Amino acid sequence: MKFTAVSLCIAGALCAPVFQNALSQGYPAKPVRVLSTFTPGSVADGAMRIVAQKMTASMGQAVVVEVQAGAGGLLAAQTLIRSAPDGYTILHAAPSTVVSAPFLQKNPPYHPLKDFTYITRLAIATISMLATTSLPANNVKELIDYVRANPGKLAYGSNGVGATQHLEMELLKEKYGLDITHVPYKGGQLGLNAAAAGQIPVAFAPVASALTQVRAGKVKILAVMSVERYAAFPDLASMGEQLPDYEKMPTSDEIVGPVGIPAPIVMRLNAEIVSALKSPEVIERFNKIGFIPGGGTPEEHAAQIKKDMEVFAKGRKAARIEAE
Repeated sequence: MKFTAVSLCIAGALCAPVFQNALSQGYPAKPVRVLSTFTPGSVADGAMRIVAQKMTASMGQAVVVEVQAGAGGLLAAQTLIRSAPDGYTILHAAPSTVVSAPFLQKNPPYHPLKDFTYITRLAIATISMLATTSLPANNVKELIDYVRANPGKLAYGSNGVGATQHLEMELLKEKYGLDITHVPYKGGQLGLNAAAAGQIPVAFAPVASALTQVRAGKVKILAVMSVERYAAFPDLASMGEQLPDYEKMPTSDEIVGPVGIPAPIVMRLNAEIVSALKSPEVIERFNKIGFIPGGGTPEEHAAQIKKDMEVFAKGRKAARIEAE
């Protein structure tokens, strides 16, 4: 019997869904590796680990979190895109890693819309702007006034060049004509530690982490980086109520894979993560650390990433970041 090219193509097209379904039914057959761009012990790291525990119990295979922090998440992202698109390696990253970090280089190592399979959002982090207790300013308006009265004399710490906290402050600097020096750290936790030690006057950190140092009398929270107050922290003023024209930078945790993961496996990962996020134990833990559970379909995730790219581009322009 002779097979024409057309008949083989038709047979392949008909068999592809069957093959993919068979592949997904046997998934996972080995541990799933989650590359994390967040520093060990950070609230984001803890959030991923409790979700991974739930996934392990549900999927019957270990879901292992492997920290690859630093370089704005580029190293972890590059490791991901070089991995097989079989669902056994996925990435837990800040939005800046996915949509902004590659454009800090003249030859971007990957493209947000071409090199990832979008799975879902893990959470939206509640980030605060904080200051050392010795700083005269007690809210953002007072900070703006103080910086204007002392141009070039203050510095702020962020979670890295081109990262969310850096661009957040650069947008404020552009809008209010502020002269305050940027000091990048390898993670937001390190900036918080520096502020608590009196090494830098202003920094950013997840609210839950900052509150620990607030109780210790080391720092004070100037605002939560949101348009409205978060229900979990009703006593903390938001940026939006202090600055009516405030535009929030994305602070979500993304879960993505390399491009080309079969759709049935993407849906399985999505379902497992979304199910874990609905667990009472996970919800309680997220509330304590100031995280809002994410979720949503892969299509919704991809659509949100496109919007985030526009916001980050605006932030990079304000920061006058040039690709190197």
